[in-house]
Amino acid sequence: MYVDNDPLVLAHARALLTGTPEGRTAYLDADLRDPEKILAGAADTLDLGEPVALMLMGVLGHITADAEARSIVRRLMDALPSGSHLALYDATNVVDPASAAAIEIWNRSAEPPYALRTPAQLEGFFEGLELLPPGVVSCPLWHPPAAEIGEATEIDESGGGRIPKIYRRRLSSGRLIPRHLFHIA
Repeated sequence: MYVDNDPLVLAHARALLTGTPEGRTAYLDADLRDPEKILAGAADTLDLGEPVALMLMGVLGHITADAEARSIVRRLMDALPSGSHLALYDATNVVDPASAAAIEIWNRSAEPPYALRTPAQLEGFFEGLELLPPGVVSCPLWHPPAAEIGEATEIDESGGGRIPKIYRRRLSSGRLIPRHLFHIA
C-alpha cells in the first residue's frame, strides 16, 4: 500500500504500482494528517489482522508541530496489530549547516513547509517500541556492513526501525520480506 496526496505522484503510482501473483499493491490518495482515512484505505488491501511494516520515509518533516507528528505516528501504530513495526527517516540538522539553509529557502517559498528534527527528536517517534540497533543514526550508517568497511558518509537524513518478526520469504540476498507493508510519502 502506497499513500500520498500529490496528484503527480499518484498518477505515476497508477501507472507503476501493480499486483503480482505473490501479492497485491495499491495506492491511496490521502494526507498523513488523516490517519483514520489511511487505515481505512489500507484495510482494503492489507490484512490488518496480521503484523504490518509501516514506513514513514521523509514525510514527517511536513508535519511541523512535534506533538502533532508524534500523535499521528502513535495513532497509526496503535491501530496496527501486535507485532507490527515502524521504519522511518527524515531530514535532520546536525551534519551540514547547508542542509538547514536549504530547508530555510524551501520554507520561504514552498508548501508544505518542512521541519528539521534532531536524531533525538526522531527517536521520540519510537516511544514504546524496541528500536533496532544502532538506533536513530544518519541513514548511511544504519546499514552495518557499509559502516564497518568505512564506505558510509553521514548525511542530514537520520532514521531507524524495528525489523518485523513475521516474514513471508527471504530474497535471494538473504534479506527478509515482511508479509504486509505500507509506505506513506
